Amino acid sequence: MDAIFELTIRRKRILARIWPDSKGHNLHWKDFLITKKTMITEEIALNAIAHYAGTGEIQDVLVPYFRQTGRWVGDCRNWTKSTYRLASSIMHGAVLPEWRRTAVNLQGEPILLTSFHWKKRRDVEIRWFEVRGSIRIRSLEAVSAPNLRTVAGYIYSCTDDKVGLPNLVSVGGDLDFQGTPNLHVPKLTSVGGSLMAIGCDLPCLETVGNRLWGYWRGSLNLPMLRSVGGSFEVEGAESLIAPALKWVCYDLNLSYITNVFSANKLVEVGGSLDARSARVIQAAALRDVGDSLHTEAAPDFYRPDFEDLVYWDMHPEAKFRWELREAVKRALRSQQPMDI
Repeated sequence: MDAIFELTIRRKRILARIWPDSKGHNLHWKDFLITKKTMITEEIALNAIAHYAGTGEIQDVLVPYFRQTGRWVGDCRNWTKSTYRLASSIMHGAVLPEWRRTAVNLQGEPILLTSFHWKKRRDVEIRWFEVRGSIRIRSLEAVSAPNLRTVAGYIYSCTDDKVGLPNLVSVGGDLDFQGTPNLHVPKLTSVGGSLMAIGCDLPCLETVGNRLWGYWRGSLNLPMLRSVGGSFEVEGAESLIAPALKWVCYDLNLSYITNVFSANKLVEVGGSLDARSARVIQAAALRDVGDSLHTEAAPDFYRPDFEDLVYWDMHPEAKFRWELREAVKRALRSQQPMDI
């Protein structure tokens, strides 16, 4: 009874939550969780867990929170600690029947309705075309999923071996491969949560719902990336080329060795823009930076309307060079001697 009482109190607390967005406006918990693209909200999960505690019935919404063997795993990445622990205390004895763990789609392809958890010391092969839960791999061996196209939850692995996901298109939660130097995701289009990786090519990536962090050598080219819902943090890359990028909702931080930053469609950065090492900054459409701006190494980057920012560390010659260019433009239009 104590667990049921705590469950009821927990549900009421969640309903009262609000979070600030990048502009300081308050978001209701529903808006926040939809933005994060979790599989279900905590409130729905708690309602279903309360139903199980009272009846012993496992509702369909809880199926993704079991592992492929039928045991309960919950969601340690997106739920709060108290919700995760409470759910585990109630669901630890639950076993999902085998017939409820897998299915086939309309094309006759096998799909996994649960999560996939693996910690054995041998190579991992995921044969399903879709995983309705999450994927969590806690071994250091190679990972192969040649058919996998979508994952509703997150993907996490700590392996330092090869990871091949050649047909993966979308991930609803986080994609976390921070320790994997050989990640192959050539068709990845969208990540609903955070994307954290090192050294991988992302030729088809269009949207990241939360943070985008990575370490790259040489040039980082993101030809299709349009928006980042959290911070965008680049480590190691000598250049960042993102011709389609329009919005970064929080901070945009470039590596201390990044010399070139090109994002001519970028309109808004919700937080700080730190490009202090970039000598070339191409951001013709940039109109708004929510916090500080650091462009002290770029002599040709200047915006007169940015002088009202709280803090802008610009190149000492940037304003003079801009005034000179504007004078040249006026002279060319009027065919009159320059007035500098």
